[in-house]
Formats: sequence, structure tokens, C-alpha cells
Amino acid sequence: MKITFKCPHCNGSQFRTSHFDVTRANPHGAKCIFCKSVVVQVNATRIATQSALRAL
Repeated sequence: MKITFKCPHCNGSQFRTSHFDVTRANPHGAKCIFCKSVVVQVNATRIATQSALRAL
């Protein structure tokens, strides 16, 4: 299973992980390399469903 992350601030998808950044809100310890904010996990199924609905 592939986990996809997206930055909510700059929409970047490049991130770094560190065990120093692991918290309850950020269990993977992933941060955006551009703006250093915590990235959120993206659900690929939800994205596919939303893009299919927009295509209709």
C-alpha cells in the first residue's frame, strides 16, 4: 500500500520524515520540504472518486 502525503499550505507533495517530528497529530513524522509544515495523508480512493464526479 502506498501512502500519499500533501501539504495543506503550499500543496507540495515532497516531504521528509524524521523520528523527531513524530507526534499524535503527525504519526509518520512527515514535513513539507518547502514550507516545513506538517503534511497530511491523502486518501487515494477519495481523490479518484472526486475526480470521477468532476468529470461527469
